[in-house]
Amino acid sequence: MNLTLLHKAALYSIVASFFFACSSPNEELTTQQEDAAEELAPVNKGRSALDSLNALIIDDPNDLDVLESRARLYLGARNLAYAQADINAVLAVDSNRVGALEILGDLGFASNKTRESRDAWQKCMRLDPEYVPCRLKMAQLYHVVTEFEKSAELVDIVLNLDPQNPEAHFLKGLLMRDAIGDTARALQWFQKAIDIAPDYVEAIDMCGVLYSAMGNPIAIAYFNRLVELDPENKLSFYNRGMFYLGQQDWNGALEDFTTCTKLDPADIESFFNLGYIHLQLQLPREAIGYFTQALAIQPINHRALYGRGYSFELLGDMPNAEKDYREALSYNPDHEGSRQGVIRIQNAKTQAGLN
Repeated sequence: MNLTLLHKAALYSIVASFFFACSSPNEELTTQQEDAAEELAPVNKGRSALDSLNALIIDDPNDLDVLESRARLYLGARNLAYAQADINAVLAVDSNRVGALEILGDLGFASNKTRESRDAWQKCMRLDPEYVPCRLKMAQLYHVVTEFEKSAELVDIVLNLDPQNPEAHFLKGLLMRDAIGDTARALQWFQKAIDIAPDYVEAIDMCGVLYSAMGNPIAIAYFNRLVELDPENKLSFYNRGMFYLGQQDWNGALEDFTTCTKLDPADIESFFNLGYIHLQLQLPREAIGYFTQALAIQPINHRALYGRGYSFELLGDMPNAEKDYREALSYNPDHEGSRQGVIRIQNAKTQAGLN
């Protein structure tokens, strides 16, 4: 059985979270924005931030600070159309407003319009060369489109402007990994990001994934930290379970993948892994149950069919084993495990004189 599964965290996209994380924090807001933020606090306690912003806009529809703040809120909620409307209104009055241009770039990226993002962020950088968020986002965009030299140049500028910027250290790590394939140096930069921002989830995750790929037990400490930060994050349990699986720590893997299925009852990979673990524990009957649950989620899955067929074969249930092997082959004719399973059963029938 081919059980080499990729770490999902290594594959999941960090791009969106990075872009929104780069938005200017409160301490970098303009004086006008700070005043608007202070004004929001006492407005009808208990009402949502959106309600508060709406109330302020009713009082003054031309308040650009509040309109920009509402656009950021809409953007964070992925309500792109409303965010776009607010930003268009702001830029119609002040086309050189740096914060609004930043959000305009965010909207372009969120809509897969990288040209619009590039134009907005580049204008932002021309207007304010020391405005870090746009430089970081532009650097990340260059990283996404594999223009690594341009990305590295911007990251270095950001680090000169703000040596303690955790996102810049994180992006530097990504460049070390992706541009030159230097995992060791990438880990050093990711760790620097964590040293600056101890709860930096993306950096902690990358350290865990890379150490896990190296088979280094230190990966567990990073995955444990992720679980501590967010006990509802299935991916942290999954990646830790994958490390345990690679180390043949069946009990640790069993616990984490079970947690995954509780957090996400449609997690087919975790059900499959649980089936495999029970095979390793020589519990084929229990394995059948997990493979069957995986197939209930995704019936056309040759791996789960093979796993269940093999479990049936171990129990001596050759008709069901052959049925699953053949169905697996109907979906993937090149699956060697299922092909060999059919051959074994056919040979057994021949020897028993059943053909």
